[in-house]
Amino acid sequence: MRAAVILISFGLMLAGCPAEKPAEKPNCGPNGTYVEADGGAYCECYDGFCQGEGLVCISCDPGRLVGESCDDDVDCVDGRCLKYPDDTEGYCTTTNCVSDSDCVNHAAGETAEMCCVEVEATYFICIKIAEGYECGDGTGTCGSSCTGTVESACDVDHTCLRSSDTNPSAACSRTCETYHDCTGCLYEHAPNIPAKCIKLADGQGYCLFADLGCSSTMDCPEGETCAIAINADRTILFGDCVNSGALPPGAACNDEDDPDELAFENRCSSFYCFGGMCSEACEELLGCPEGMSCQEHTFEDVDDSIMVCKGD
Repeated sequence: MRAAVILISFGLMLAGCPAEKPAEKPNCGPNGTYVEADGGAYCECYDGFCQGEGLVCISCDPGRLVGESCDDDVDCVDGRCLKYPDDTEGYCTTTNCVSDSDCVNHAAGETAEMCCVEVEATYFICIKIAEGYECGDGTGTCGSSCTGTVESACDVDHTCLRSSDTNPSAACSRTCETYHDCTGCLYEHAPNIPAKCIKLADGQGYCLFADLGCSSTMDCPEGETCAIAINADRTILFGDCVNSGALPPGAACNDEDDPDELAFENRCSSFYCFGGMCSEACEELLGCPEGMSCQEHTFEDVDDSIMVCKGD
C-alpha cells in the first residue's frame, strides 16, 4: 500500500538486531555460521566476510557509509541496510546513535538530514527525513504533523503515516482495533476531521483521519456495519463502517452489558445495543431489521444526534 500510506515496520526492514544474544541461535546471516566456544558466541564467517556489529557476518570491505544506498546488510560498514517494504534499494544506517548529531548522511549530492529515532523502546536508529526539514523532537502523538520530519516527529509509541515524506497530511498515528481506540486523536491539520480505525494491508489497524463516512450499512463493504462514531473532541456523531463484533444488526443483546468487556463473538458488530437489539446507523426510508425502527439518538456529553436502529 505504499501508494496510499508509507508505514515503517522496523521488524521487517532490519535483518538482525543489536544487543543480547536471542533465545534462538542466530545463523549469522547468509555469510557465516554461528559458533559457541569457551563460554562465548561468535560468527565463523566465510571468506571475504567478517563479524560485524552483533552476531552477523558482513563484508570485510570497508563498505558503504550511513546514508549511502544499499541492497543488503553486507553492503554497509555497520551491517545495517534500511529498506521500506516496497523499495528495491535502501540506505545504510546504524543502530548505535545516541543523538541526532550521531547521524550524518554521507550520500553524495544529498542534503537530507538524518535523525536518531527510538524504535519500540529497544534501540535507536538513524533515519532520513525529507530534504529541507530539520529533525523533529520525538514527542508527537496521535494526530501530530510529521510532514517532512517523518518518524523523528513521533514518540516511540507512534509511527508516521504518509503517502510521501513531504505529504502535507502526514500525521503520527497509533495502532487500534476499533474507533474507540482512537479517542483523543486530534488532527493537527484539521481538528474537526475524526480519527477512524482503518486496517492497512498488513491487517493492523491504525488511527487515520478521513471524511465523515456512512449513513447506512448499504454504504459499507461486505461484512461491516454502519455504526455510531464520535469525533475526537466529542462534538460530532457520524456513521463509520466497522466490524466490532460477531452479532449482526437486529440480533438479541443486553443493554446493560459493557461492550468493552464482551468477547468478540458476544458483541454487536456495531458495538452498540439499544432496546435489547444490536443497532446500526440508518436512513428512515431504508428501514431497519424486524422489531426495530429508525430513531434519533444522542449522548449526554455530545451536542449532536444521529439516526440509528433501536428495538421497539
